[in-house]
Order: sequence, then structure tokens, then C-alpha cells
Amino acid sequence: MLSTFLTIFWGCLLVLTVISIPYILISYEVHRRQDKKRESAGIYVRRVNRFEIFSCLASPFFPLIFFLSMIYDGKINLIQDFIALIFTSIFLMFSWYIHVAYVKISPEGVEQRILSTKPTSYPFNVIDSVYYREALSIDDQDIVGFYTKSGKHIAAFCPIIHGNYRLLAIVRFRIENERWPDMNNSGDVAQVNLLDTWGETIPFFRERGEVSGLADVDM
Repeated sequence: MLSTFLTIFWGCLLVLTVISIPYILISYEVHRRQDKKRESAGIYVRRVNRFEIFSCLASPFFPLIFFLSMIYDGKINLIQDFIALIFTSIFLMFSWYIHVAYVKISPEGVEQRILSTKPTSYPFNVIDSVYYREALSIDDQDIVGFYTKSGKHIAAFCPIIHGNYRLLAIVRFRIENERWPDMNNSGDVAQVNLLDTWGETIPFFRERGEVSGLADVDM
């Protein structure tokens, strides 16, 4: 009885993980093309990188192994099944993250969704500090983080890793002009566009390391 249950369980889990792969890959490509078109309207969306997206291919590994084991061997080891279930759950959780996670920068502010079903939105003027951490070794990578006064992490995708310097350009505008840009004002947008490059943002913040005291409000 237990053997039959585990065979059905791993079989169903195998089908679920296999079906999820093309769904995630196709959805990712559709979203990427839509995101590219939205840049002309001043909306910049970044999702997980391609290395992360293909990691979802690993999700059927344990269900496949244990389904075949139940079919051809039939031996039951509940400890091994439990451990495999934990790893499969981790892979599925990561697949969900790959599917839903994004950071959107628009004239209204920053919107992000990491694991929750609903996105979280922040106006630009809640950003209080920017931290630039240089890599400690050649195998590491520089990291940039944006935080509110209360320590909330905004725009979780690092601009360096994801090649999106828009928010850094907006913060540099805030530092140099002592006010946040009005992203519905063509003059402010033109200045931000000029700053929206690697050369105008990364060296600027790397040299400073940490910039704080930027926020007008807290959330």
C-alpha cells in the first residue's frame, strides 16, 4: 500500500516538475520581450538572469530518480524519501522565484516581487542609503544595495549583475541636485538618461562606498 502511494506521489511530482519547465521558460521569454518594448515608455523591468532560468531544469531530478526506484526496485526508505522531498521543495520554490521575481523601475517609483503573489511598490524618495560593496576576490562580484530609513531592501536585483543602472542614475541625480527627479518632467528625465550608463554610475558609487541621508519619507 505504501509502495503504491509513493509511486503515485513521485509520479505526480515528476509530471508537475516536467510540465513546469517549458511553462517557466516560455513565460520568461514572453515577459522579456514585453519588458524590452516597455523601455520606450520609461519602464525598466529586470528579471532573473539566464543562468538562473535554466536552473529550473534540475527540478525533476529527485522525482525522476525516486519514481524509477519505486517502479523497478520497490524498496521503501522513508528517510531518503523525506530528504528527497525537501530538496524537491527547494527546487520548486526556486522555480516559483524564477517565474514571479522582477524589479520594475518606472516614473512612479520602484516595484518589486520576489516570492510573494503581490508586488511591493516604493516611491523613489524612500531610498535613504546606497551601499557599494567591492568584491573580495576575483571569483566574487561587486554588489550594490538600496535601503530605506528602516532598513528595508529595495530593488533586490543588483544593478551590476543585471545590467540595469536606471535606479543608480536616479539616485545620482538626487545627490547632485539635492532633490529627487520628477520622472514626468522631460528635463529631469533627459538628465537621468544621460546618467543611465555604467560609466556614469558604477565608478561614482564605487568611489563613495556608502551614501546615506537621501530619503524624504520612510516606509
